[in-house]
Amino acid sequence: MDAREVVGLFAKEAPVDIIEKNTSHGDEDFRETLIVDLGGKRMVIKLSSNGFTDEKHLLLWERIAKEYRNLGYYCPQFIRTMDGSFPQVQYKGRECIAWGEEFSLYRSADELIKEKFADTHLVKDGWYSFLEDAMIMDAKVAARHFDYTDMPSAYCMFEVFDPNDKTDETTEDAEKWLAVARKLPTEFAGQVQRIWNRWLDARHELEKIYHKLPTSVFQADINDTNVLLDDEGNFKGVYDFNIGGREVYINYIIRQAPYVSTWDGYEALEGEDVFLNRVLHALEISRKAYSFSELEKEAAPLLYKCIRPLWWAASCGLEETGDDTEKIRRHLDCVEYEQTREIDFASHM
Repeated sequence: MDAREVVGLFAKEAPVDIIEKNTSHGDEDFRETLIVDLGGKRMVIKLSSNGFTDEKHLLLWERIAKEYRNLGYYCPQFIRTMDGSFPQVQYKGRECIAWGEEFSLYRSADELIKEKFADTHLVKDGWYSFLEDAMIMDAKVAARHFDYTDMPSAYCMFEVFDPNDKTDETTEDAEKWLAVARKLPTEFAGQVQRIWNRWLDARHELEKIYHKLPTSVFQADINDTNVLLDDEGNFKGVYDFNIGGREVYINYIIRQAPYVSTWDGYEALEGEDVFLNRVLHALEISRKAYSFSELEKEAAPLLYKCIRPLWWAASCGLEETGDDTEKIRRHLDCVEYEQTREIDFASHM
């Protein structure tokens, strides 16, 4: 099928124009979006070929959008073909699943920052101006403890999101760091092993309580490209549900908050306590609409020790040290500091 034939599955009207946007993440994760002008109206059609986009997930994401709308937030509605399905189609040499979405009534924060708020970047007092409303939205979803699916979000721990994955992303990140660290000069071997043992211990202790922690079902991707605002910069809702699913709420906060607080590059998160302060700020916002349990307060330090010290940037940072022994030592010392520091999460929850 070509793009016009795909559109014909969803609309009787012949398209006036079709804009094709490829957003693939490598050969194994093909994604394409068709922005369709039908003359009097517009719609979006998405096509995917990967291990985690199938009819079950589309039905889930359709339900998530519905539940968010029920809470008073705007989410574009999912659109099925004229026969009521999410079909499998041959498109650009691939077997893809296709679905439609209402063309959004609002624009993303990313678009508005570029076009209207280039001077301020919608940042106030060091945070995105829409951050509090977005975090409260997630807190309200968390407070509902939705349980209508067992399919996890992409942030999951102790299970996989994509069936093709060998392990969860947090563990994958740590193992990437270890692979780099084991190539270091032998003088660092003891410290590397100490760090790895400490990470394994934290993960083991977390696993004892992780599956008892409160969950809900989230859109799970409130970055500035998916947050929807009106023309004055006011928060309205979200779109793009393709990593959404069931998630442990505090895992979701710690994994996501540093990235959505403001966008000033991943490098900024390596600044002194930047990552931590963004997490603590998110927890403080969240408790305005959510009551954290004692078990969540107990789990927060363990989660932080599993996620922060050996997150995906850690392996990149270690590789960048090259053969500079002083830089290597500083990197390893920083990792150990994050693993051993005492953080009073409970007072922020």
